[in-house]
Amino acid sequence: MARPVTITKEKILEAALNLVRTGGPSALTARNLCGALGSGINPIFSSFGSIQGVRDAVRQEARNLYRKRVGAGFSLNPPFKGFGMALLWFAMDDPQLYSLIMEAETPAKTLEAYVDTYVGFKPECLAAIASSFGLQGQEGERLYYQMVLVALGLAHTCTRGGCGLSIPQASEIFGKNVRAFLMVIRAGADDREKYIPKAAAGPGGDLDSYVMMRTLAKQNHLLQQLHASPRYIQEGEWAELERVFRNSFNLTPESLRETNPGLTKGDLRVYILSHLQFSVSDQAALLGISPASVTKARQRLKAKLR
Repeated sequence: MARPVTITKEKILEAALNLVRTGGPSALTARNLCGALGSGINPIFSSFGSIQGVRDAVRQEARNLYRKRVGAGFSLNPPFKGFGMALLWFAMDDPQLYSLIMEAETPAKTLEAYVDTYVGFKPECLAAIASSFGLQGQEGERLYYQMVLVALGLAHTCTRGGCGLSIPQASEIFGKNVRAFLMVIRAGADDREKYIPKAAAGPGGDLDSYVMMRTLAKQNHLLQQLHASPRYIQEGEWAELERVFRNSFNLTPESLRETNPGLTKGDLRVYILSHLQFSVSDQAALLGISPASVTKARQRLKAKLR
């Protein structure tokens, strides 16, 4: 009777993705992968042929995640700005996977060729630009490539420069740049002022930061797991949740304590979970306490906040 296969192709790929997420592409070695799986090399070779086969599969899976998560940005309003914010969120949330995707496998001859190959979504972006701003043809392409450059620059700064940029801050920068490029594209040198869109009607618009945060933050892999199946949060996972919270709201536990010195660690965790859209019953499971205790903790928190 053949022995059952316990280490599946899916488990190997998941372990390989986690290695890249935590240590970068260089961490994906046969030794590290065997250690993460608690097995020998045979299951890996049986499923992927070689460690290079695993690396190729990880790159493809990273691209699949990128397409899914960045594509979700088009559901925001305006959709082109939502795309830019979703791209930046992916870079901030999964910096190692983002870097792996954007690393050119072969040199691109032009900027446009690089963007078309590695950033993608050109047809969707051009359709969104035409719908929101009435720009088509060469003018639509000009705005598309200019704003992709802005998004890539912000993403590079966040992933490589250690910049603590939040989604609301990036949203403001992106919106101002869209308005500036629209002004240049639409108007002549002496007639630019009247073409600057009003705050509630243009690309800066009245994009609801709450909806944007909820749409983007929920795509974090840990948040997806916890929303789908709430369970006790391990101590080591809180750093990940605090990072998502910081990027979404431009707040940190330290800054909250500065304005509210009486906050405890428990208060801060309830605050973070509430802002990340977990219900009272979900918070009870995540914190390992009863729903009634969560309700009381939220009441105490509300009384402490300034």
